[in-house]
Amino acid sequence: MMVKDHSNFNYFHFLVLIHLLSNGGKDIYLEITSTQISRLINRSQQTASKLLIDLEKENLIERVKNKKKFGMKLTGTGFEILQNIYNLLKTSMEKSHTKPVLFKGKIVTGMGEGAYYMSLDGYKKQFHHKLGYEPFPGTLNVKIEDKNYVNSRKDLINYPSIYIDGFKNSDRTFGWVRCYPASIAQESKFSSEWIESQLPDPSTDVHVLLLERTHHNNNLIEVIGPLNIKESSNLKNGDNVVIKIKESARNT
Repeated sequence: MMVKDHSNFNYFHFLVLIHLLSNGGKDIYLEITSTQISRLINRSQQTASKLLIDLEKENLIERVKNKKKFGMKLTGTGFEILQNIYNLLKTSMEKSHTKPVLFKGKIVTGMGEGAYYMSLDGYKKQFHHKLGYEPFPGTLNVKIEDKNYVNSRKDLINYPSIYIDGFKNSDRTFGWVRCYPASIAQESKFSSEWIESQLPDPSTDVHVLLLERTHHNNNLIEVIGPLNIKESSNLKNGDNVVIKIKESARNT
């Protein structure tokens, strides 16, 4: 609708309308000079003057002359265009988080670090309090080989998580841990219905870990659960699996 009615609308028009709106120009006339507009759009004063004329012709702003100065404000049409842009951006932002965050990879043998860290009281007490269980001593290690999933792994820190504080003991300092509620399944068994489902599946409930300090790079995901994940989910080294970050972890 906006493109059809105002096909010449561009970024500079948008900047001027936003400037008017943010300074109260929806309801009152503002005294703004073409020099100020030229600074706003980083273009010449001549370009700024033409821009204001174009906006007035398009009925996006209203200008009144008071002696040598112009007062200007948004018209109803100008405000409606900004509303349309806002609604479009809002919808797009919301839809960007509706697709499940997935990781596909292969179960590999770890270095035994997981069992050590899971045994530390500084972590165990927080896991029990914040996750509702004391993790099985050890992590399930999933190696990601697809670059797209590796990039998603790097972006995981931008999502809401359950935060486990770092701590110190007499020997060393241990970093924070971020926990993401997730489900895990063999790739050969997962379906589109499982991918889209928002229903929790107790048999596959796990948490994906993001560690402040780790020897692993972004192509390895560490997973914990209340039970031995391999045994409870009938998994073994070399199996290809799919991990789905649960909606509750992304929208809290």
